[in-house]
Amino acid sequence: MVLCDFDKTGQIHKERAIGVFSHIGMKIVFMDAIAHDRHAAFISHLPHAISYALANSVMGQEDPKSILLLAGGGFRDMSRIAKSSPQMWSQVFKQNRSNLLESIEMFEKELLKVKKIVENEDWEELYGWMQNATTIHKIL
Repeated sequence: MVLCDFDKTGQIHKERAIGVFSHIGMKIVFMDAIAHDRHAAFISHLPHAISYALANSVMGQEDPKSILLLAGGGFRDMSRIAKSSPQMWSQVFKQNRSNLLESIEMFEKELLKVKKIVENEDWEELYGWMQNATTIHKIL
């Protein structure tokens, strides 16, 4: 449970919120709304944009059904999020536009980095790039 701008809340409301959320076993995180929106763009909104883009790139092929015959768990995992409500997510993207654009730009840089690595056939660098990405699960 993320409680934003908690310092702007009255003491009785703070105590009630902490009491209720603690009672139901929630881990409580405190942060300001600006930080929350930036972080949410990276860990929530960007994955949705990527999933929609992946699904659209496959659907844009001459015969998406033939491609999808080869789809395994990785594609299913990555495209699952694209089943989310466009009505809701288009509004989320609109509301957090600037943070989403920042996260997309950073993702584009990573895609361009791996593209260049593959173009240059630098397989050792590719391995290191991938190895670095696997460390995120130490945090999660």
